[in-house]
Amino acid sequence: MSVAARSSLSLPAPMNSIRADLGWSLLGQGMFLLAQAGLVVALARLAPLEDVGRYGIAVSLASITFLAAGLGLRMGLATDPEGRARFGVYLGLRGLTTGAALAVIAVTALALGLRDPALGMILAMVALARTADALSDLSYGAFQSAGRMDPVARSLVLRGLGGLSVFVALLLASGSVALAVAGQAAAWGAVALGHDLPQAARFVRMRPDFTRARLWALLREGRALGLAMLLGEIGTAAPRLIVGTLLPLALAGIYTAVGYVLVLGTAFAAALSQAMAMRLARAISDGSGTFGPMVARFAGSLAALGIAALVIVSLFGGPVLTLVFGPSFVTETRLLTLMTAVLALRLPIAALQTGLVAQRRFACLARLRFGATLAILAGTATGAQFGGLDGVALALLAVSAGQLPLLIVLVRPATSRQPKEPAHV
Repeated sequence: MSVAARSSLSLPAPMNSIRADLGWSLLGQGMFLLAQAGLVVALARLAPLEDVGRYGIAVSLASITFLAAGLGLRMGLATDPEGRARFGVYLGLRGLTTGAALAVIAVTALALGLRDPALGMILAMVALARTADALSDLSYGAFQSAGRMDPVARSLVLRGLGGLSVFVALLLASGSVALAVAGQAAAWGAVALGHDLPQAARFVRMRPDFTRARLWALLREGRALGLAMLLGEIGTAAPRLIVGTLLPLALAGIYTAVGYVLVLGTAFAAALSQAMAMRLARAISDGSGTFGPMVARFAGSLAALGIAALVIVSLFGGPVLTLVFGPSFVTETRLLTLMTAVLALRLPIAALQTGLVAQRRFACLARLRFGATLAILAGTATGAQFGGLDGVALALLAVSAGQLPLLIVLVRPATSRQPKEPAHV
């Protein structure tokens, strides 16, 4: 069967330009991240620090589990311009793995609830929110593969503003973080069912394919990318879990609030990377020689943003913390500065890793992230015990400082090489 016959992707409208797609990505992800930041600010101001810590732990556990279930399928679809697998196979596999992830989190929430009922309930509600997120995620991959980030932007704006509004309203009315997260999950589910899936149906056939051979072939093809993305999420989420385990729950709340600058910045870089990944993959496939310059410009732009953020935080970190979280956080200026320094390194790292994804060098990326994850786990555990929150931030800074030059070496020699992985589906 030909590639064209196997692919379910159709283009009812022309692709956007790179500039337009990046603009849509900035708009959508920017609004979504601002809404997520508003959620954390609302938590820090309206809920006890212990509940903020519980929320951070719950989000970390759910993020790791659901990203493992995602198998990198969204990015795999977005960088697969030849249509190696029909969308239905991606959809079928993602549905099965999401159901498994929900079951795992349900059992975990029950187990944790025996010791801390509030944590168990918050984790269960976060799992519902991540299930709704999974409904949207693969639709985004279809939009990206078609070169259309405008539906993604609309969805992110709706999810961000809708989820934040319901979250804050329920938190003010009830004082319950779990109930507020449940409201956010309902808002996200409404956007997924009312906007994302109907819009995705314009680009692909929304019928899941559960053919065992095709599911297994896609799983084999994408397992390295899925592992790489899982390891990246562990590197972001594990420090919150380590802080919550080794330090008092109130300190976990402080780390969740102040350290959210790293979460937001990483998500911002991921959004731009998702917009660029398909373009970089096509630059490789058409042999135009533009891949190397595109990666260099992308990494340089993100590095400049990171440096600018670090300068701003170094000059105005105290007033920013007071304005956002209240005067009790003004003593955490050094922690904010250290976390922003980590972000300044992780932004160009994200761009270079996107280059590896576009080349479909998934195994290389997985090995790199495996080493980084081991270093983060060991470093943050040691840093928490001997240096508290600042020790955790310094460990993250050291790991990122080692990653950046290694990635520069890994990506540069392969900029003119087109990978030749055979299709299995």
